[in-house]
Amino acid sequence: MKSGSWFLIILRSLEPIKTFRVGRLTFLMLGTGIVLVAGLIAFGVYQYLTLHRENARLKNEISQLKVQVSGLNKKLSEVAPEAFPPLKIDDLQVIQEPGRAGFAARFWLVEGFPQDGPFTGTLAMVAKNEALRPPVYRVIPAEMKLEKGIPQEPGKGKPFEVKEKKFVEAFFDLGKGEIFQTLTVFIFSQEGRLIQQKSAVIPKP
Repeated sequence: MKSGSWFLIILRSLEPIKTFRVGRLTFLMLGTGIVLVAGLIAFGVYQYLTLHRENARLKNEISQLKVQVSGLNKKLSEVAPEAFPPLKIDDLQVIQEPGRAGFAARFWLVEGFPQDGPFTGTLAMVAKNEALRPPVYRVIPAEMKLEKGIPQEPGKGKPFEVKEKKFVEAFFDLGKGEIFQTLTVFIFSQEGRLIQQKSAVIPKP
């Protein structure tokens, strides 16, 4: 028998004995390969478990941050609504439309800061002529009651829902001889709190 090899015997019933030789180098290479494959599998499992735990940790942190941001937004809207209104009136325009006895009011409702969901509330538009005695007012929606030109029943306003921004347009039909000087838009929260108002001059026909 040659030095540096092992002699293996395989027994089979009713058959002649067969032998083959496996060199030490081959055996060591096979063993090393098995160890490397096992190591790679173990490393892959470890990496997967590590990434899974890290992903779960990041999701938990993101969820906590969302809760904190939501809480801060709520505090801002409650503590200083006049300084940080949740909704703003942007680009308010009053336009006389040719061929129509009246004027159109156009503007954008824009979120003051990011929120988890859409902002809902009601709005009212009041055309005013306070130069007359007594002053004359016209409101949309018409069923809202006014006190000195200010809507008193926010729940009867025109409902809206805003996510980021929303375009609003309304038309005031005027009777013969009716003249209004200014238009004021009032924005109310779902709870009926006045959160924003803005006025514009009505151009003369």
